[in-house]
Amino acid sequence: MNHLVKSLIIIFSLFVLFSCEEESKPNESGKFKEDLNSFNKSMDKVDQTMDVIDEMQNEMDKVDEDMAGGTLSEKEAAIKREQINETYSRELAKSANMNPARKLPPWANNLGLTEPQGLKIDRDISQTTSENNPNEGYNSVLLVYLADYDIAMEQAAIVAEKAGIPMSNDYVMAKQMEKEIGEVILRGIAYMNFELGSENLPQYTIAITVDENGVLAISANDAHKMNEQLNQ
Repeated sequence: MNHLVKSLIIIFSLFVLFSCEEESKPNESGKFKEDLNSFNKSMDKVDQTMDVIDEMQNEMDKVDEDMAGGTLSEKEAAIKREQINETYSRELAKSANMNPARKLPPWANNLGLTEPQGLKIDRDISQTTSENNPNEGYNSVLLVYLADYDIAMEQAAIVAEKAGIPMSNDYVMAKQMEKEIGEVILRGIAYMNFELGSENLPQYTIAITVDENGVLAISANDAHKMNEQLNQ
């Protein structure tokens, strides 16, 4: 999974604060118990995520030790680090996935997004948030599909065309160069309605990507409300 697709994998860690009066009414008591149960589940997820991060760091430290000891070359160490990243990126996404997604929510359909046809959704990674949930406060969705490379490329083009999402500048340049030299220089594709690093983002940032292995990802985020939540 390339770095662009990895960057679309949203790590959800929710911390919810609860309070109640010493003497609660019966219905308030029931609500508190529900909230407390939800909080405990959230904390379990956070604990699992931290365990995965610790395991990943231990693996990385071992690579550094082996390279320093001369049992691994710099090239071999780089390959090892990439393998560790591949393995633990999935584990992190899976352990931190508080809100699994199985399809596009209505607000994403209203943006013109559609789902690819005939592809298998990755249930461990696909996830969503909602502005209607006070613990989240913004809309986001990430759907990840596993597919044959050529089929993924075809479906990504269809989804992007229907939504009116252009190919990113980097890939436009790469495709032009490929025509000139007659060979592939960059596998995969990225359609985006924004530029990475730009300060002037649309309200909803949308990305449709395919990596070199045929993993297709559709991402949409309410960038404005997400920024508000992060700055609270």
